[in-house]
Amino acid sequence: MSFKVGRTFATALVISLFIQMQIAENGYAFRRTKIAFTSMRDDNIDIYVMDVDGRNQRRVTVNPARDEYPAWSPDGKKIAFVSNRNNENTDHKQIWVIDADGKNPIRLTDGLVDTYPDWSPDGTKILYDAHLVPEDHDLAPGGIAVMDADGSNKSLVNNARGLHPTWSPDGKRIAFISGRRIYVMNVDGRNRRRLTRDVVHKRLPSWSPDGKRIAYVGDNVIWVVDSDGKNPRELTEHVTEEHPTWSPDSEFIAFTSFGRDPGYIGIYTVDVTDGTVDALLRDPDSLNLDPDWLYPRGLSVSPEGSGITIWGRLKNLASSLR
Repeated sequence: MSFKVGRTFATALVISLFIQMQIAENGYAFRRTKIAFTSMRDDNIDIYVMDVDGRNQRRVTVNPARDEYPAWSPDGKKIAFVSNRNNENTDHKQIWVIDADGKNPIRLTDGLVDTYPDWSPDGTKILYDAHLVPEDHDLAPGGIAVMDADGSNKSLVNNARGLHPTWSPDGKRIAFISGRRIYVMNVDGRNRRRLTRDVVHKRLPSWSPDGKRIAYVGDNVIWVVDSDGKNPRELTEHVTEEHPTWSPDSEFIAFTSFGRDPGYIGIYTVDVTDGTVDALLRDPDSLNLDPDWLYPRGLSVSPEGSGITIWGRLKNLASSLR
């Protein structure tokens, strides 16, 4: 009897210490997260990185071309982006990748217009929009494509003629836009399901790190909806706002605003709970947009089945001590 009590106490003590270590570790991890963004400074458009409080801004790409739409790799070592470099026709764009320190830019795609890259949670694949450009030069949607992270094995995703794909945090599903609505399906194109049914024109979905909600742009403001399609909710006011991206704890969304403060195109954050908006990056001498928030994997509480979260690791630890 005393042996069981002693073992139970030891187990509780170890788990308590583990929780405290994880809280400290995750607090540090949150502080060291970064936001990548596009900025137009000195008459050139490049990719920059900053701390989550807007400090320590650093230029990543240095090229006379237009570099935009950054997307962090899950490990934070690389940034995918869209660029028209090496193109005589500046309307033609491809997906590139660069080290987070600005070294080793590599072109991954060779289509006419490839945009909106999004990394799989394990960092092995990248989703993107593969557009078609007809002879009259009007941009037309081609489909959602996927490739390995090194640019190999490109293919269109079955049953996914649409735009703006985003991976679910567990890597099992894709949310995307088709016909101004949000759809969700398995990564192999099966089980396609319409998520939203209202008449709001939707774009740019972004899945929260905890897997519970999807943010999107609806009629030029930021919305959120539960990942099962319930409880759509408008978060921001009716000004022109774009490109939502989630904080690691799924409590805030960073976004671009073109009209919140006259004369500024800047990056702001909104509290998902109460809708409070704060300015993150306003600069009268530059345009700042397209934020992408880095969150180290394992920082947030991910959907059921993930073994890299605090609770998944606790469960494994408790099992080993029985």
